[in-house]
Amino acid sequence: MRVLFLNGDHPWEGRDGYYKLTRQVLTMLSEEHEVHLLALAGSELVRDSKKENLASMNVLFKSKKNKKVSQIRSIVSKDSMVTWQFKHRDLVEVVNDRIAKIQPDVIILNHMRSAWLAPHIKSYARLVYIAHNAEAHAIGSISKNETGVMKQITKLESSKLTRLESDILNAVDTCVALTEEDRDRLKQLCNKPDFKVIPPPIKLPAIKSEILKPNLLLIGSYKWYPKRKNALWLANEVMPLVRETFPHLSLKFVGESASQLEEELGKLPNIEYHSDVPEIEPYLTAGDIFLVPERQEGGIKIKTLEAASYGLPIVSTRAGMEGSTLVNGKNILQANTAQEFATQISYMLLNPEETREMASGAQKTIAETFNADKVKSQYEELLLSERVLDVVR
Repeated sequence: MRVLFLNGDHPWEGRDGYYKLTRQVLTMLSEEHEVHLLALAGSELVRDSKKENLASMNVLFKSKKNKKVSQIRSIVSKDSMVTWQFKHRDLVEVVNDRIAKIQPDVIILNHMRSAWLAPHIKSYARLVYIAHNAEAHAIGSISKNETGVMKQITKLESSKLTRLESDILNAVDTCVALTEEDRDRLKQLCNKPDFKVIPPPIKLPAIKSEILKPNLLLIGSYKWYPKRKNALWLANEVMPLVRETFPHLSLKFVGESASQLEEELGKLPNIEYHSDVPEIEPYLTAGDIFLVPERQEGGIKIKTLEAASYGLPIVSTRAGMEGSTLVNGKNILQANTAQEFATQISYMLLNPEETREMASGAQKTIAETFNADKVKSQYEELLLSERVLDVVR
């Protein structure tokens, strides 16, 4: 089957969950089908030695719009920041021209970064939208934790995303959600398309973490304001409570732009910063307690799944657990306030045997629920169901 995979940016440009899932889906599809990757913006020079064997890969514009400029434009216009970041002159015409040349059986619009084009696409091909989040709900959940100008900006963006998601869902044939919760949220906006739930694939690593004398670990990209705010909250609100009982326990911030956290926090006791590391596996195999202070609802937190796959014990907010199928008190501990985080961390440290059992149970759950072969078969079934004979090409 000939598949056009429409993406907002170059899939090999980043390392966070969005990019990782995008690469995983491309890998699965390209094993069985003729996949043409079309990125709206990014650098064609970014390559990966393990890049999948795509039929073609093209980037339409060499750079994305400045994020701050896009945000300002979104405030004073009817379009969302997502649209402004990828909107270029004549983009719709260029995309439709490429579609006409490729003549795909199926067009996959990955994430809202490309799916905003769905109402403008001219093709007989079936349109499949992979919704990484129920975006309007996710941004709306951020606004609940903000004040002042930032609260107003996020509320405004949420309302624009609500309209945009509705337009997208009206234009596509199938919507793939990562969780049942997001499927239900999106259905409330528009129940026209066929909705399917396909989780991200997670492969168990060869090495399982050995939990001996754990410290605390947070991995993520701190360029994004909500993620950085969560990290600052851990350092300023949770760690002082933890140090009352465990004065020598350290917290490691690992990931893109962790150095920015250091600039904002300064030198605090027992806080480590590991910025822009080439690989995160060494940190996932150290046997630390993995923290998920996520406030944004919607989607699925890939880092939660990865931490569980390595056999790490996890303390997470309710939002951080969403879609993971992990159960509070059984294979993960839930905490939503600073005091709850401190209490649950202390519980794990004081009950090492139970902590190991929870971590082992979480790893088993991830292995069963997010099995890569199972997820691949779900995508295969999806594509076969989207085949339209005697219409395309």
